[in-house]
Formats: sequence, structure tokens, C-alpha cells
Amino acid sequence: MDKLRIGIAGISRGSQFYKEFSRIEGVEVTAVMDPDEQAVEKFRRQYSIDHGFTEYEDLLNATIDAVVIASPLRFHVQQAVAALKQDIHVLSEVTAATSTEDCKTLFDAVKQSKAQYMMGENYCYIRENIAIQNMAQSGVFGELYFAEGEYLHDVKYLHYDEHGRPTWRRTETMGRRGCTYGTHSLGPPLEWFGERVKYVNCVGPGSHTAPAYENDDTTLMLCRTESGALINVRVDMVSNRPHNMGYYSLQGTKGCYEAPRVPGGKHRLWLKDYGLSSEKWMDLSDVYEDFLPIDLIEMPVERTNANHWGSDYFMVNDFVNCLRTDKPVSIDIYRALELTLPGLYSEKSIVAGGSPVEVPDVRQW
Repeated sequence: MDKLRIGIAGISRGSQFYKEFSRIEGVEVTAVMDPDEQAVEKFRRQYSIDHGFTEYEDLLNATIDAVVIASPLRFHVQQAVAALKQDIHVLSEVTAATSTEDCKTLFDAVKQSKAQYMMGENYCYIRENIAIQNMAQSGVFGELYFAEGEYLHDVKYLHYDEHGRPTWRRTETMGRRGCTYGTHSLGPPLEWFGERVKYVNCVGPGSHTAPAYENDDTTLMLCRTESGALINVRVDMVSNRPHNMGYYSLQGTKGCYEAPRVPGGKHRLWLKDYGLSSEKWMDLSDVYEDFLPIDLIEMPVERTNANHWGSDYFMVNDFVNCLRTDKPVSIDIYRALELTLPGLYSEKSIVAGGSPVEVPDVRQW
């Protein structure tokens, strides 16, 4: 594949994807699509894009090798399926789908296509999360049994457009109860455990900050994995408070990890085999040389301070490398649905008062 031609659907978030793809040699964004014609033309002029469309079908017919789906949630499955039918590779924003039926539709489309599908869960590509994953796989934490993931991000200002009309964030994440946007919080811990969620319990305190909203201010989703480990996921997108979009913790029999809860804090680590006292923490960066590749260790400051802590580039680069070398993508259809389905089934649990609900095993589909 001499040059990889990329199309992008949805130019609001798509502008970040354009910047990251443009950093990779031999990759070119050749076409973009958005229903807002003026936004498309502005984007084309700004970045010198060859083709711009307002219809998704036109984007797929613009001779592209892969498409980035950065559209609202409700379009993810239909746009991915349309691309896969034309054997166009897909990198889709989270979540993969908004219903179990759509999950099955997407699953079937991937199985019938010659192209690859990857869900773009960029939080799995954050440097600290990769370090913890490599450490977990090496066994330094011992037997893993508990983890946490939190996404606290007040985005009420994005729930309505300039004309007062509800956006997809208002209707699709806050328009129903449950953990409707939980893959950022669940993704990294589930990678650390290397298994799937078998049961979920979901509860919430109701709507207080924005009483008209259907979803709770804060949603807690307790996930039990196949081995019996627990992952506690918290998602809150309306509470009046400073952001904390990437808190995680991990507990094993031989060590633990704690991300900072406030800006400026350090990623802390305790490992029994490192001879530390029971009350002494170490900085996660102290072990980077043992558990990270050099390009992640020597990230320039502007990258670590970039959107999503620089993870977008590493995700995009991984996607490109897999396509070029014909290797399976990292977050394939199985993993994408294993990250998406717990949130969908949390909607059943929360309306049942937090009762446990079993999550289907997509590897048996």
C-alpha cells in the first residue's frame, strides 16, 4: 500500500484526526464529509483537501482506502456497515453501537467484509495506561482483582447548538439512563485484565444538576469479569466541577497503581517486589524504561499536553501500521463490542434498581 487514502466523516472531531493522519508519511486525507456544507468548504480551504461532500455515500465513492467515522453516535453502525460492504477499512469513534441489535448488525458486516474494523478508543493509547498494561502483562502486580475508571467531564455547553436545538450528546448520552458513554473509563482496565465483562450492576442518584435530563448526574457501573474481578466505572458529564477525564486505579496481590485525581498530581505506583515499604509510593515514570518503547518515553511536552494526552496520534499510527502490514487491528470487532455492550446492558440494570444483568459473550456469536 504505497499511499493510504483516508476519508473523514464528521469534521468537528474529524479535524483532530486530520492533524494526526497528516503526521504519518505516506498517508493522505483526500476527502471529508459533513452535512454542514459551509463547514465542509471551510475545512477544505483550511487544509487543502481534494474532495468535500455533504452525503456519506459520496465520501465512500471518492476512492478512499479507509474511512474515519467521527459522526454522532447514532450514525456509527450504519456508516461503518456501508463502508465495510465496499471493503473500505473503518476507524470508528466510540461507542461502536447504541443497541444490541446494531451490535449484531455491525458484527455480521465485519465478518462479511474484506476490510478491517477498529473502534477508536483512544484512552487505551494514553502513555500511562500503556505502561500499566505492559506491567500487568509482565505480572509485577500479581493477581489482578480490582480496577477503577472515571470520566468526569462537564459538557452541558455541548448539549445544545447555537439555535437551541439538542445535539447528539444531549439526546444520545443524556437522553436515557445508564452508562451511555463508558468506554473511555472501561477500556484501559479491561485491557489490563485481558478478559471480558460478564455481569454489570448500574446505579445513579438521579438528575439534580439538570433536572430535565433523563440520565443521572453520575452513573456508576460495577463490572464483574469472567474471573470474578471487579471494575468500577463512573461517568459524569453534567456535574458542576472541574474536569477529571482520566482517573484510573489498579489493585493486585503484589502492587497497585493510582492516577492523579487533580491537575498536577503524579501517577503513583507501589510494587511489593521493588522492596518499598507499605506506605511508600514511587512515580510511575520511574519504571518507564522497563515497560515502554522509546517513542513513548521521549514524547515531547507539546504531545503530552495535546488533545487526550497525545493518545490520538498513537491510536491513528497503530491503525495505519496494521493496515499496511495486514495485521489484525488492536481494537477489533470483538474488543469493540466487549467495550460497548456493558454500557448497553447497564441501561437494563439501572432501571431494575441496580440488579445484576448478564452481558452476552460476542465470541460465541
